[in-house]
Amino acid sequence: MPGYRVTAWLRPLLTLAALAGVLSLAACGGGNGAPNNPYQPGAGPLTITPTTATGYSGVPFMFSVTGGTAPYSVISSDSVILPVTSGVSGNSLVVVPGNVVAATSVSFTVSDSAGHQVTGSLNVNPALLLPASITITGNPNCAASGATLCSGQDGSASVKVTGPGGAGLAGRSVRFDVVQGDFTISPPGQASVPTLTVTTDQNGNATVRLLVSVSAATQIASIRATDVTSGSNVLGQFTIAQYVNGNSILSVLPSGTTTFTGPDTATCNAGGQATFYIFGGTPPYTVTTNFPQAITIRGAPVQHSGGGFTITTTGICFTNLTFAITDATGRVLLNPPTATNGFGTAAAAPPPLNVTPGSLSGTCSSGSTFSFLATGGTGTYTNAVNPEAGATGTATVSPSGANVTVSFSAPATGKFDVNVASGSQIVTAVLTCN
Repeated sequence: MPGYRVTAWLRPLLTLAALAGVLSLAACGGGNGAPNNPYQPGAGPLTITPTTATGYSGVPFMFSVTGGTAPYSVISSDSVILPVTSGVSGNSLVVVPGNVVAATSVSFTVSDSAGHQVTGSLNVNPALLLPASITITGNPNCAASGATLCSGQDGSASVKVTGPGGAGLAGRSVRFDVVQGDFTISPPGQASVPTLTVTTDQNGNATVRLLVSVSAATQIASIRATDVTSGSNVLGQFTIAQYVNGNSILSVLPSGTTTFTGPDTATCNAGGQATFYIFGGTPPYTVTTNFPQAITIRGAPVQHSGGGFTITTTGICFTNLTFAITDATGRVLLNPPTATNGFGTAAAAPPPLNVTPGSLSGTCSSGSTFSFLATGGTGTYTNAVNPEAGATGTATVSPSGANVTVSFSAPATGKFDVNVASGSQIVTAVLTCN
């Protein structure tokens, strides 16, 4: 039949067409349309950042690799100075330059899996040499504890930055960081801080002051010094001891005994002043004395370290007057200064001369007597009686002695001056005869 013959004739041809279609789809990667091509659109060109950098021997440096098709491989132009055995991890290429004696430029090439390449370089400088550890200098008062520093005290930390030839490098920035411990770094005239950057001196030395908390317990502390430019750093450790001896925490100037003396051998000082300055510990400081009647204290409590209090004598004699000086944490100065107020060396002036009574009156007749008493002066008295203008009659007086007696041998009227002299002093009493 004709229809059957046409179908039989077309069947082989249709089969070949169908097979060609399947092979065509396979060549295109399958019916999903996914390309069988290693290039991934959107990854971007292979790059390395930075392209050129500066590093130092022994100090790690990191490049960033982006774009292209991972994984990446790296080849160095000098595997001794710039080893790249670790390759690229993720997008990071970390290199640790080897030692060089002079600045040396080393290149390296990064290749991706598609064969793309990019070249970078690192200018390697000689390492800045730091000591094996930081030098910690403690307060001498802490030596008895066996530790480097004690609670409430200060000290210093220092490093020396040197070049390849061993010469100290001046003008280098070195950062000190508190790593562990109850201490801080104390810039001059400023509040304490946990980190501080200083500049090396002409010999390459960088030094900072350390301040240990007054409440610090016994512990191990550590501090790090880092050369800011190169990143080279060194760690130092030291011991802190809790030390409660007030003499090692607090100090007062002047120390010892302050002596006041009076104007003469019979009198102690009155109005004399002395100022004492307190250092260390934790202000404010309270100040009291064991003989408050003998002095007055001005300026206490003392509000800051280096501040002072002033004492003034009241004229009372005393020996080894002492002070109780206590800081804000209760630490007491165990051996405080003392003060003494004693007699002077000059001869004492005689007491004032006095004649009692200063005046008398009565009837002065023959045989009348009147008595006065002299006190003070030198103890030796010379007496005289003289009539004033208008007086009549004659009076006599005992020539010496403290008991001054005026007598009359005949009636008298008017006023008579009774003069008593002792040393350079003269006192006059008046006798009035009615």
